[in-house]
Amino acid sequence: MIHSLRHFALSVPDLTPGADFYQAFGLNLAERDGALGFRSDGRDHDEVILIETGRDRRFHHISFGTDAAGLAAIAGRLEERGIHRLDPPLPDAPDGLWFRDADGNLVNVTVAEKKAQPAEPAPSINRPGLVTRAGVRGCPSRDIPARPRRLGHMILFTADVARMRNFYRDVLGMKVSDTIVDEYAAFLRLPGDSDHHVLGLLKSGGPGFHHASFEMGSIDEAALGAQRVFGKGYRHAWGPGRHGVGSNYFHYFRDPWNGMAEYYFDIDFVPADFEWPVTDWTKKDGMFLWSADGPPPSDFGHNYELG
Repeated sequence: MIHSLRHFALSVPDLTPGADFYQAFGLNLAERDGALGFRSDGRDHDEVILIETGRDRRFHHISFGTDAAGLAAIAGRLEERGIHRLDPPLPDAPDGLWFRDADGNLVNVTVAEKKAQPAEPAPSINRPGLVTRAGVRGCPSRDIPARPRRLGHMILFTADVARMRNFYRDVLGMKVSDTIVDEYAAFLRLPGDSDHHVLGLLKSGGPGFHHASFEMGSIDEAALGAQRVFGKGYRHAWGPGRHGVGSNYFHYFRDPWNGMAEYYFDIDFVPADFEWPVTDWTKKDGMFLWSADGPPPSDFGHNYELG
């Protein structure tokens, strides 16, 4: 079925604030036909697309990659369920399948090469009773690039977590990794080898965009990247801390429209043939083991697309 998360798109009132924010966040800018694209270093496709509409920011679409067999299988599932296929919404939008999910969000599935993230050398870390770095300073330079490696996952708001979870499971073949009690949230991974989640669903009064998350090379990089973001005047949202769901280190920042962007590091990974034990977490334990801020702020789960 699907093998990768390709990009997400937002419609925004003005492209300029978005260009400034995502470049400060560490992504590379490319102009598109009536839009802007952003990508991590070394990526050959846009991971964020902003479309100027002159209206309040809204989630526009999400795009996944697959192979030819996967595309045919998903096309068959759409037909079986009576889900209409749509025309691409933009002149330079990817080809493949366009349709709407259970919340009416626009979804794209396109044939794309699955590219592995280049491996980076493991750091030498000294632990109690185990010295792997001797005679060498461990503190990195302040001028390390500290830039995102890739778009890892994103979270969407929904009024019906179970319905959306079932849609992405049944139509795109995604698997549930973990949930949060009372159908508050669900976290889905790719059908094959996958990070713990590439798509999360969070309870709200309606659909919308919560945040997108980008992988950093270390906690030091995430902290130095945060300094860059704050140095450009952008707002802190929550963190740094460690999630229970997915286990990843996190740090969130507010974008210009009250959405969020996250740096993450060290997320759980689930092999394709592994029986991952799905856990229904409490909100507290699922959201964080620890955080410099303590619990998330009161507006962390607020869907600004609903006002």
